[in-house]
Amino acid sequence: MSPTLRRASASVFRCRIGLGVTLVLAATPGWGAGTALPSSPDAYLEQAARVRQSNDRTWAPAAGQLGNLRHVQITAPDCVVRIVSGSDNRVYPGTQGVTAIERSRVLDADPHEQPAPRDVVLTTDAALACAGPGSCGVSVTPVTQAPAAGRGTTVCFTVQIATAHDLLLGGNGLSVLVDRVHQPALRIAFNPGARQRLWLEAVDLGLLSIGANAPVRAGGNGRVDFLGGSSSNSASAMFLHGLQARHVGITATTIQTQWSIRIGADTQAHYYQPARAPGALAAKYPIEIEGPIERLAVPAGSVDARPLSNPTREAARALRDYVLALAGPAPSLPGADPALPAASAVAAALPPNPRQRVADVVARYLPASIRITEVALWKDGARLEGIAPDATSARNVVRLLSDSGEFTYVVGGGSTPRDGGHAFSTQLYFSCAAPDQPSICPAGDPAAAGAYSERQVRQAVADAFGPTVTLGALRLDGVTIALKAAAPSEAEARAALERLGQVAGLFRTSTSTHSASGAAASEIGATLKLICAVPPRPDGICRPADAAGAR
Repeated sequence: MSPTLRRASASVFRCRIGLGVTLVLAATPGWGAGTALPSSPDAYLEQAARVRQSNDRTWAPAAGQLGNLRHVQITAPDCVVRIVSGSDNRVYPGTQGVTAIERSRVLDADPHEQPAPRDVVLTTDAALACAGPGSCGVSVTPVTQAPAAGRGTTVCFTVQIATAHDLLLGGNGLSVLVDRVHQPALRIAFNPGARQRLWLEAVDLGLLSIGANAPVRAGGNGRVDFLGGSSSNSASAMFLHGLQARHVGITATTIQTQWSIRIGADTQAHYYQPARAPGALAAKYPIEIEGPIERLAVPAGSVDARPLSNPTREAARALRDYVLALAGPAPSLPGADPALPAASAVAAALPPNPRQRVADVVARYLPASIRITEVALWKDGARLEGIAPDATSARNVVRLLSDSGEFTYVVGGGSTPRDGGHAFSTQLYFSCAAPDQPSICPAGDPAAAGAYSERQVRQAVADAFGPTVTLGALRLDGVTIALKAAAPSEAEARAALERLGQVAGLFRTSTSTHSASGAAASEIGATLKLICAVPPRPDGICRPADAAGAR
């Protein structure tokens, strides 16, 4: 691989979708529904990673099996390549042979991740991907034992993806059909080249981003939650108006890129271009819109927004017809391995991630009129952000969450008018290091319907005091425990109170006293606070210690 190609590959594999602004809306029904936390590009990328880590797929490149595929670079000049969804990551040769080149993971953030992710180059000519000695990665394997697909068409090879979410495409005259792909995220970038074409047919994606630094003609149709497009090449044409997206972010760092998008009833669309000069410069940043033009937000610079024109519709239709004609009918691929479910099925079965778990639990205790916008985790706690309909509702968040008993401590301030409501930020503290981890608080008393009881607290205090201290009155009122005791000496009283302060999990000492009541005896008084107002629940932020240990 040439240094230029290698830099481009590293860049796209590290890039994140650039929407230019923070967007918060409900998710599409296909990928993000059913959670209190709004969807986001990062959430879809995390979901894609969790899908990849859910199974250890076979790595046998000679047979076309590509393991736990993460990044795919396709270098195939004058070829058409079809990409489809499936339960496994595979490549099927068509009219030409294919070589699979595995890239090194030495620069990964976690080079020891298991199951091991695979970053693979698929090429019709290994010399194009291996420009010099030492540039071919850790293995170079001709795909000679895989079933063929696409014979009778001009398809050079077919790639089936179950977990790959990054595609880097290159080669003069390359045409790629992404055919009915359904998965959490897909990021596509083009290396420099000529006559490159991309069409996405009937896709269903949480996150789709397309970036070009080459004269690419790209378009598609289907359903997307977050759609991002970026271009640094003036000859690019991006016909994206066939994609129904809830969030659209366009970025252009050069003039004359041709854009077309669709703005539906629930779409938020932004176009960011860094040139700030006024006047005629805007005409060099054209964009055609199917939908209300006035709903396009331009946070910086100026653009030339116009209604979608018939020539643009015809150009998109011609691109689709051209790529589909080259690809021909869908190939007949081997049956799916029943042990490997499709990405959509795996994603649907994944448990909530830690941020979602916090948001879902918090949502139980807040009115439906309060919208959660962010959960930022740290050890033993999190920051919760949201939008309340008014200042009073925002102030009530701290009280409602404190009363829930899910948190050891809740603190927050006022609110700021924003987005048609009042934005608030609240600090939450957990009884565990992270969501779904075991709580330091013990289970409740079965005799008290699982709640904490005076009997349970009395037993814990008596165990801490030991046999030399006589425990007298003890009263549990909400989370406050008041007690009296007698020790045979002042030294015993001090030692007993020290042991009481070392009890972990059930309560903490708020105040304590001891005083001599005679020649030797000493009276003890203490006020304790329950660490958890209610015992941990299996569906709460923190799991009961025994339940977590059994998982």
